[in-house]
Amino acid sequence: MISALILAAGTSSRYTGHNKLLLPFGDGPVIRRSVQTVLQTPVDRVVVITGHDCELIKAALTGLPMSFVHNPNYQQGEMLSSIQTGLRYLAQSDPQPQDAVMITLGDQPLLPAALIRRLLRAYAFECGEIIAPRYQALRGHPVLMARKWWDAALALTPGHNLRELLKAQPEAVSFIQVNSDLVLRDVDTPAAYAEACAIAGLPVGR
Repeated sequence: MISALILAAGTSSRYTGHNKLLLPFGDGPVIRRSVQTVLQTPVDRVVVITGHDCELIKAALTGLPMSFVHNPNYQQGEMLSSIQTGLRYLAQSDPQPQDAVMITLGDQPLLPAALIRRLLRAYAFECGEIIAPRYQALRGHPVLMARKWWDAALALTPGHNLRELLKAQPEAVSFIQVNSDLVLRDVDTPAAYAEACAIAGLPVGR
């Protein structure tokens, strides 16, 4: 069983005046497009990690088949605390054994579903215990991580991040080389959001 954690707890500190996840993107907000993409793939379960604007995020995802888990430490804990919140939830609440988790950012509305399918196929064919896409020399998202590495991720202390675990365990990490920078693109800033809208052929909203 492979679950997807979609991180949607942040305060959008680099996007002054707006929650980037709630910006319009096509027929819904950014977070809805990101979640819909994951739901188009054969993951077994989707869990959205909430924090800032929790109720608005839930409302934006009404009707989609998923679970919500709230990260109470979202203001101080940064991305790592949301990952750890999701891993604890999966480890404690799901009666089915977990093979792996796919960690996805909620602000990547351009991420292709086909890329996620490639990651899942690579894991199914035992290409690595931790698998991520790479554009040129840069690692992108999402990251797929086997169950055996969850304890190591949970042991990371505040101020650290998952990137450090990947660097410390290079023998466990495999990369899928991609020819598009969409695995690097998020909407952290107004400029990045405008670029994403332009790539998708959509108007820039507010």
